[in-house]
Amino acid sequence: MAQIAIFFENCLSLVMIRKTDYNRRMKGKLKLIALLSIAFIVFVLIRLFFDVISKKEGRLQVYSRPGAAVFLDNVMKGNTPYTNSHKEGEYLLKVVPDGVATSAASWQKRISIYSGSLTYVDVQLESTDITSWADMYWLTKKEGFFNKSSGLTIETEPSNALIYIDNDEKGVSPLVLENVSPGSHELSVFTPGFSRRSKKINVSEGFQLHAFVKLALDPSQKTQYTIIEPGPIATSAASIKEPTNSVKILDTPTGWLRVRDEPTLNGSESARINPGQRFELLEEQIGWYKIKIDSEKVGWISSQYAQKN
Repeated sequence: MAQIAIFFENCLSLVMIRKTDYNRRMKGKLKLIALLSIAFIVFVLIRLFFDVISKKEGRLQVYSRPGAAVFLDNVMKGNTPYTNSHKEGEYLLKVVPDGVATSAASWQKRISIYSGSLTYVDVQLESTDITSWADMYWLTKKEGFFNKSSGLTIETEPSNALIYIDNDEKGVSPLVLENVSPGSHELSVFTPGFSRRSKKINVSEGFQLHAFVKLALDPSQKTQYTIIEPGPIATSAASIKEPTNSVKILDTPTGWLRVRDEPTLNGSESARINPGQRFELLEEQIGWYKIKIDSEKVGWISSQYAQKN
């Protein structure tokens, strides 16, 4: 009986040894499978990361009047209204009128497209570049993960244009405004001799909104850029038109008109005058009138807000 007990005890020990060895081998296989799985997941994530990096794209929208072809780096991409995705980067955008509107001038400018953002372009094509206008807007993320401030950057053509936000004068272009309240605002751009441009914009928290505004020549100023052909010499019988020697101040968005010491938007403010007042006209320049304010003071005002008599 003792021998039988020893035999069974030996068999049980052998089974336990084999079971322990089996468990050890299984644990090793499971560890290997787990390591292989982790390596595969890491590989997939890295591959996806580099795929995302290599496919950084933003959207471009282009509108024009009249309809036109859209070129990026001299490659035609389609016709307006145009919307498509493009890799992040800088491009030369050309908006070329189609055959139906050959009298309109083309327009071009270098633009930037940012990943996950929209670059918006709106162009009015006229017979010449100086009478055409264009608006362009795009967003960039503020630096800093927790930076929730909002900003606005404005460039214009021509430069040194007056910038108004919600009818409040902010300065002259190019202009960078920080800590602009998020939400809807009215952006207005003006320079003497050119038509005012106004547009509703939306400033987003944590982003800098960039605006480029190309102003069109004021139609009333077109004659200043016209080459006049030589005509017959006036005779003594020709009538002479007496010069206008006074101006009447017109309504303004602010309810008053700024008088400057020079015929430029950079000129210092010397006085403020009100709509309806009349002043003696001393001199004229494109977009500006020099007036006599009183017996001792003279200054320059924008001709857009004054009418000669």
